[in-house]
Amino acid sequence: MFIRKIISAFIPLLVACSTGSAGEGRGGARGEWESFDGTLFPYTKWLPAGGAQPSAVVVCVHGISGAAADFEQLGGELSRRGMAVYAYELRGQGNDPRRRRVGDIRRRAHWSRDLEVFLGHARRGHGEAPVFLYGESLGALILMHGFAELGEANREAVAGLVFASPVVALPAKLPPLKNFFLHLAVRVLPCVRVSLEKLSGGDVMQVTDEGSHWEQMEKTPHFVRRYSLRMLGIVERMVKGCAAVAARIRKPVLVLYPGKDVFTTPAQVEAFYAGLETPDKSKQLFAE
Repeated sequence: MFIRKIISAFIPLLVACSTGSAGEGRGGARGEWESFDGTLFPYTKWLPAGGAQPSAVVVCVHGISGAAADFEQLGGELSRRGMAVYAYELRGQGNDPRRRRVGDIRRRAHWSRDLEVFLGHARRGHGEAPVFLYGESLGALILMHGFAELGEANREAVAGLVFASPVVALPAKLPPLKNFFLHLAVRVLPCVRVSLEKLSGGDVMQVTDEGSHWEQMEKTPHFVRRYSLRMLGIVERMVKGCAAVAARIRKPVLVLYPGKDVFTTPAQVEAFYAGLETPDKSKQLFAE
């Protein structure tokens, strides 16, 4: 089955993508695309050699403080397998060309509208090639919510979705009083910016033998030091609603998740997976 062949290509690549550096071997071609509000966003694409028509188009959406460069290894490998891979820079993240907007977003729907426009851009020139959507972390959340809001042409073109390290649950609940004041601040001071590290209480989240999550993040040029309370509130609502919107997706879904994710536990991902009602779903846990 063609869809299963495409999906199987992703599984061995999660480990490779999670351990590579964004600065290694950048071979993708860069360009710009215009979104619904006239903003020209950068993107990167990896195409099959020799101008061959791709067997599939893969559109990638990165996570928080991420970038299109995060998909360098995935894009390089899948393009060698005859697929076209496109990854765009998210609104409000480190490579947003409007610097004042970095760390902020006014409405969740803006991410969905960006996805709609970019998907049309990526499909252009590739005929009837099936499209796969690949979202990592926050990118997976954006795909879950954005898929149902796609126009009919884009929605019908999508043959399957991949959720890699999806943030499908919130960390441990804050004490009631702290939780109350945080949500009050989101309402009355939406533009105030806070450090995610400080908001987490400075907890050390180990991701490699050499460094913590925050140390690794700060090494990237697109690292965002502070996010607006408005954006954090939007992401919180997206997480709380992800199970409901994902359950309505009827396309094939592949869920990739590590055993040592810094945000979400395997048990939380498995509970999310159990709630997916698509008749064609697969999951792969990378325990170590």
